[in-house]
Amino acid sequence: MADISQLTMLLELEQQRTDKLAQHFGEAKQRLVSEQQRLDGLVQYRLDYLNQLQARGAGGIRSIQFGQYHAFVGKLDEGIEQMHNVLQQLNQVVEQRKQQWLAQRQKAESIELLIENKKRAAARLQARKEQKNLDDFSTQRFIRGKKQKLV
Repeated sequence: MADISQLTMLLELEQQRTDKLAQHFGEAKQRLVSEQQRLDGLVQYRLDYLNQLQARGAGGIRSIQFGQYHAFVGKLDEGIEQMHNVLQQLNQVVEQRKQQWLAQRQKAESIELLIENKKRAAARLQARKEQKNLDDFSTQRFIRGKKQKLV
């Protein structure tokens, strides 16, 4: 039984590790969602800005203003490209943390299964011992009954 108690302690440690990795995975996913929302907002801002440029262009715009609009859109495009790179990296981090969490969870489940198997084996052994004791008791009783009849 000491073996089972040691495995139970190990299982508790592994479950704590699993919980911690699940938390890291969740945090990475949340950061990914947050950054995706920021990117979506930046893309929408770019579209709004281009629509504004088009509306002003229809009424006539000076070349210096057009150059400024164009430069600003270029900066927005750079920012969007950087955000895409950040999202790619975050996707990799999320996938890595997911794999770590799944591997840890599988490890904890394996220990849990081992504990259950050991408990079942111990229960079977105990049942055999009890059955042997009952058989011995029945045999002794039978022998005593035979001896009493002979006397």
